[in-house]
Amino acid sequence: MLKISVIVFVCLLIVVNGPAYGQEKPHGTAISGGTAVGVDISSIIEQSFRASPDNRRTAFIKKTDENKWAVIVDGNEGKRYDDLGAPVFSPDSRRFAYGAKSGNKWMVVVNGMEGKQYDLIAVNLITFSPDSTRIAYPAKSGNRWFVVVDEKEGKQYDDTGTLIFSPDSKRVAYNARIGNNWHVVVNGKEGKYHDAIMAGTPVFSPDSMHVAYNAFTGNKVVMVLDEKESKPYDGIGTTIAFSPDSKRVAFNARLGNGWFVVLDGKEGMTYDNIMRGTPLFSPDSKRLIYGVKSGLRRFVVLDGKEEKHYDLIGTPVFSQDNREFAYAARKEGKWFVVLNTTEGRPYEEIVSANPVFSPDSKLLAYIVRKGGKRLAIVDDREGKEYDNIIGDSLVFSPDGKHIAYMAQQTNKRFAVIDGKEQEESDITSLPDMGRIVFDPPDTFRYIAVKGSHIFQIVRTIE
Repeated sequence: MLKISVIVFVCLLIVVNGPAYGQEKPHGTAISGGTAVGVDISSIIEQSFRASPDNRRTAFIKKTDENKWAVIVDGNEGKRYDDLGAPVFSPDSRRFAYGAKSGNKWMVVVNGMEGKQYDLIAVNLITFSPDSTRIAYPAKSGNRWFVVVDEKEGKQYDDTGTLIFSPDSKRVAYNARIGNNWHVVVNGKEGKYHDAIMAGTPVFSPDSMHVAYNAFTGNKVVMVLDEKESKPYDGIGTTIAFSPDSKRVAFNARLGNGWFVVLDGKEGMTYDNIMRGTPLFSPDSKRLIYGVKSGLRRFVVLDGKEEKHYDLIGTPVFSQDNREFAYAARKEGKWFVVLNTTEGRPYEEIVSANPVFSPDSKLLAYIVRKGGKRLAIVDDREGKEYDNIIGDSLVFSPDGKHIAYMAQQTNKRFAVIDGKEQEESDITSLPDMGRIVFDPPDTFRYIAVKGSHIFQIVRTIE
């Protein structure tokens, strides 16, 4: 049975500027509800709204009467500033940070505590470590930039770029420029100079031991792994893929007009193009898959073997048990999902960015468009049709027993859990409103809007 266990109403910071389908259900589903006063969002700057990763907290910005800006965190108004930058939640949702301007100086505010003032702060690069205990951001004093890590200022440069923590939170890497040359700095140690470093790099390996990035020198590009350069290429894709065990690395490269995947230093077959976001390793690090274009045809290549050709394809995904893979494909004007080599039923469109496997690898789910309506396909069974289903809202519970997504019908929005519609809320354009979080596996959370109030809905599946 499904019932409300808690309904709470919270708000946080932001800144300006049941068994799944296809399985027998042991219980019916009964829903009871309650109403309480939510947080007033009538003065919200809409695009400033955010929810924390665990959906327990929300936040937004409002403009005050004296032409100042304030962050509303958990329903409480913070200090007023002359300007505010985009906020960031820590991965554990317990900390938040944002850039704030007072007079002609900027500072980073962490959980309401102001840091040192600087002439400028790159507010879009404020970064928490994966374990949520550390924070880093680029700051500027005079004409010089530097990275501040845990309130300690690093070496000064003419400019800084991408900033990233290692998965174990112990290392920090970023791009820095001196004159016309860029290099990657890892825990304060400078790498070799290049004309430019590709956006989106550097990246760390999953075990935090290796650092890779793409660098330009003259009219050539190299992939640099632990400061060792690959063969120079005419072009390199933005994706650098480490295997989950960190022992292998793959990237896309171009010589002339031909693109190929370089796996552990060995070049694969040449194609017209390689799909963005690929290659991808399987969870056990043993298999590699990527999408390619050859002439008018698109197809995936799995472990060096070409699969069936189609007119278009989507990004492939592996199941957690490594046994299966799936992707969307189009043929003769119809879309379907390919599970291994088996084509599913055809639809007008596959709405999901990619299919989603359950954590136990037993189920596959995705959103489709049929007759102008949208519906969820779970275990090859069709759910109810709606005016809209938010494509990236589809999520399984950690134990794989429940599935949820956010749907819209006429002027109402609601979460759908195991095929059962939850309490209605208003349709809204506020960011983060389509996310449903399971915590623990039998409890789910989502944010709802009714009129000028926001609500956090918490329900327990019994």
